[in-house]
Amino acid sequence: MKFPIVVTHPSDFVHKALRQLLVRSRFRPVRIETTLSEELETYLRSLESCIWLVGVGQCLSTTNALVRRVVTTTPGVKAVILAAYHTPDDILPALEAGASGFFSQDIPAERFLKSLELIMVGDVVVHPQFSCGQKVAQPIQANGETKANSFVQTYNDEPHLLQPFDSRSSASIALGPKVPSSEGSADSVAPSLSRREMLILRMLIEGASNKAIALRLVITESTVKVHMKAILRKLRLQNRTQAAIWARNNVNESDWNKQKSSASSTH
Repeated sequence: MKFPIVVTHPSDFVHKALRQLLVRSRFRPVRIETTLSEELETYLRSLESCIWLVGVGQCLSTTNALVRRVVTTTPGVKAVILAAYHTPDDILPALEAGASGFFSQDIPAERFLKSLELIMVGDVVVHPQFSCGQKVAQPIQANGETKANSFVQTYNDEPHLLQPFDSRSSASIALGPKVPSSEGSADSVAPSLSRREMLILRMLIEGASNKAIALRLVITESTVKVHMKAILRKLRLQNRTQAAIWARNNVNESDWNKQKSSASSTH
């Protein structure tokens, strides 16, 4: 099964190149347009999940505002910036706005597809044309706070995990190494999450839709949405993708098993 991808890019030439590239990949270009119209934004909201490839000359504040609006109102959308020109200072604001990836337009084709696959499963990937990641990492670490988040950057055609960045902002977008827990339990990592919310997080990691979660937990989809809003509020995240990344990096397998057995004993 191919994963849907929606493309907005001002160049018809790039449209043709992307069609040729994506047809041989795990991705299915369902729409390729020059701009994000109201009709196309409505179409994005109709999709359960997809990648939205945002082609720009340079990623400006207007682009970030658009990305923030779309990913906030459409949690299943993973926005990826494809920039013809950019500086290190362009990258972090885009990620803080909710983008799941930031690519230079001259990214190699195979790296492009591999990076999209990482983003599809919940990673955040950056591929700028710099010799190393420090130019991006340093501004992130400048406030000297305790760090809990990190993201993947590629250079020399290989992905590298950058140093973590501050997770207290509601705009934080990806989690790196698992946060140490003194008791080694899910409750100590996120004491305010209920057992059911923890189970929903586990299903998010597996890529389950709200409908699939509702069927497995024998609850309504509207109840799942209520739980999702509570999870995002408690973890101070923006969408379900961020929640899945948080869970993958902050709760280990024994924690999940404990939550699962506890939930089973209540039925």
